[in-house]
Amino acid sequence: MAKISFDINNQMTIEINQERHDGTIYVTKLSDKGTMEDSYNIEAGDFITMLNWYNHQKRSGNESLYYE
Repeated sequence: MAKISFDINNQMTIEINQERHDGTIYVTKLSDKGTMEDSYNIEAGDFITMLNWYNHQKRSGNESLYYE
């Protein structure tokens, strides 16, 4: 399983996991004590769309990622 984690606001952590290549992305938000606060899944195709949107915005000069 591939795992990525980041510190986020309020001393929480977000973990992103994927069990297999091109599989569903599992996102979990954890409290500072390690208990689950929230979770959701992102399908692989939607994750790629999100990355493409991010890349397009940055390349187009939308550095703050303002969305209308």
